Amino acid sequence: MINIPILKKNFREHIWLWGIVTAVLVLYLFLLLGTYAPDGKAGVILLFSGLPSAVQTALGAGNYGLSLSGILGGYFWENIFTLVPFVFSIPVAASFVAGKLESGAFAWILSAPVEREKLLFTQIYSFTFALFALFFVNCLVGIVCGLTFCGSYFVISEFLLMCLGGFCLHFCLGGLLFVISAMCDEKALAVMITTGIVLLFYILKMLASLGGIFGYLKYVTIFSMYLADDVIDGGMFFIWKYPVLILAGVLLYWLSMRIFEKRDLPL
Repeated sequence: MINIPILKKNFREHIWLWGIVTAVLVLYLFLLLGTYAPDGKAGVILLFSGLPSAVQTALGAGNYGLSLSGILGGYFWENIFTLVPFVFSIPVAASFVAGKLESGAFAWILSAPVEREKLLFTQIYSFTFALFALFFVNCLVGIVCGLTFCGSYFVISEFLLMCLGGFCLHFCLGGLLFVISAMCDEKALAVMITTGIVLLFYILKMLASLGGIFGYLKYVTIFSMYLADDVIDGGMFFIWKYPVLILAGVLLYWLSMRIFEKRDLPL
């Protein structure tokens, strides 16, 4: 089901973007763990302390206390590690289908005896492997830095669960990115649509965190499926949320393959 030459070409084309995004996340995680102070008077917390309280609440800052897991959840997982990977996933998913159609690259590929299903499965495999590698590197760095800098304050089980949840969320949304890319003929259009959807989901999540009349918005944004509270406070909601995200992602990737297989391609 995998076309090895295309797989290698994909890795060569996007290795630099993957490396930059991964390095940014690793650096932020390194600084957060390296400057952690139990009293909350050091590190990344000071960057948010000057913001209005409503803005801090919307961003998740301080929502989970001053424990290391709470700070990682509010400042890192639900914000930085939710948004920054999209700098990689949105343009890559768009280029893997819509971009290849726009450039005409699929014309010569499909002129050979290559099935559309196999072609798109290779693209999906490339994307999900790179996404998993991004999370794996940050998970490994986080464990090493957490144990080195924070000692007993660092709870490995909670860190691993939040990292797993982040991957499940991006795996699911990656399926949505591929569905949109498979429906578009131009990379720029696919990027614009997917960026708009991601930002809308995130804005709804921020508004929902304010509570009150906005509280019901949590039911219309997929980011509500990934909350630090589910892990830190022992809510155990992640037991059903994470599998649902993976299942939804598989269905969306399958749908993108069916759309790509059935549509008339501008070759």
